Amino acid sequence: MRYFNLLALVLMTGIIFSACQKELYFDSTEGQSIGTLQADSSFDCLPSSVSGVYQADSLLGSGNYLDVTVNVSQAGSYTIKSDTINGFSFSGSGVFGTTGINTVRLYGTGRPILEGINTFIIKYGTSFCNIDVEVTPPNQVPAVYSFAGAGGFCTGATLNGTYMEALATNSSNTVLVGVNVSVAGTYDINTTTVNGISFSGSGVFSSTGAQQVLLTATGTPAATGTFNFPISGSGSSCSFSVTFDPAAPPAVFTMEGAPGNCTAVVLSGSYVVGVPMSANNTASLNAVVTTPGSYSITGTTVNGVTFSGSGLFSITGTQTITLTASGTPAATGTFSFPVTGNSSTCPFNVTFTNPPADFINCRIDGVYSTFDIDAIATRTTIAGVEVLSIEGRSGIASFPSLSLNLSKTTGGSVGTGTYTVNQLTLGNLISCDYNAANGTNYFAGTDPLNQSQNPAFTIVINSITPTRVAGTFAGPVKDNNGAGPAVRVITQGTFDVPLQ
Repeated sequence: MRYFNLLALVLMTGIIFSACQKELYFDSTEGQSIGTLQADSSFDCLPSSVSGVYQADSLLGSGNYLDVTVNVSQAGSYTIKSDTINGFSFSGSGVFGTTGINTVRLYGTGRPILEGINTFIIKYGTSFCNIDVEVTPPNQVPAVYSFAGAGGFCTGATLNGTYMEALATNSSNTVLVGVNVSVAGTYDINTTTVNGISFSGSGVFSSTGAQQVLLTATGTPAATGTFNFPISGSGSSCSFSVTFDPAAPPAVFTMEGAPGNCTAVVLSGSYVVGVPMSANNTASLNAVVTTPGSYSITGTTVNGVTFSGSGLFSITGTQTITLTASGTPAATGTFSFPVTGNSSTCPFNVTFTNPPADFINCRIDGVYSTFDIDAIATRTTIAGVEVLSIEGRSGIASFPSLSLNLSKTTGGSVGTGTYTVNQLTLGNLISCDYNAANGTNYFAGTDPLNQSQNPAFTIVINSITPTRVAGTFAGPVKDNNGAGPAVRVITQGTFDVPLQ
């Protein structure tokens, strides 16, 4: 039961909070690609694959993604997205360096609410296609299955992609393995790590009988030669072999624009001080290749951030390289990032912004969100108990919004320290209300009938003065007055706001 149904009716009545979420992003209208999603006569994405387990009330992770194909007629940057259905969606962005058929991986975000078949519309430019994703009931049982060729070599295993010493694997490095399913359910299949790489895949077998499962490789091959990869799952095992070619000789190329500024740079992701870089933080730029081969681009660490990337140039001419950022920005401003490949160097600029002077921000299901316009904290005394409330908004709209509330039933003011929903015996009461853009409320709060919440929603007050309060917050929030089943997970929450 929601704690504020018991006591906060006295403490919190009359306190109204509003805030707003916005995703920060960099976008470019220049250098955009042109192409068409591949689909059959029924507009089903063709070919396509769905990876990962999709269970009701389970947050999606890096293993939840779709692979779709695009026929690219003009190289350049792209963003491909699905609509949002049943609490989750898919998206992917990057740069097409070559024309023709390209495979794009769209990662899922959110948390499925209900079980059943969900038909997503994938959009790219003016083209679209459909793809079905099945959401299974919560806590579904593991599948029972055996591999084709169990006890020996996997029968009919099909490899895809290029396997080369020192060439990092990517989403194109896959193997299709046959299985015979006797009991439908979830699966999580992994190989042993051999020669520096492994294959894995997870998902749901929704029916019984003979099927194929797609496993994707990760890692960088350490040597040439043929290696056997044992695979196991559900008490069954088999193995398949992979032959790794000798490492390609280093490519001969120059960074386009060198020794001056890099040309045709496309930045993706948010660059905010104190927010760690992720796979979404990339810089795409061009290289002029005269001899195909392997490449490695390294960058100088600037302002706590480094851009780097490696791969294989298979043809000559102007090719697009995507570098991924790592690290955490330390300061605001525009910084120059020199990157070097094949003794050729060119710099590009990245501008880092600060959260506003008064801010509330966090990641909600992994999406960086801010609640910073008119961000403020107030102390209100109700029925003799003081309540510290932290709120903010982004404009005239009421939603999305977020508010944090703390009080001490034992008396006195809220001071520095760590406060969780499991501290009722200490007299500490906290709550978080997050209202999504559609008005759905997600709540976490002290509940006297459940003092062992795990993970526990937590608010940390790092500093508090008569005029200002700062701290952090994190934890899950649920709809239906905090009872669920739909959940949003808040991480990396920080605030620094004036106190009135």
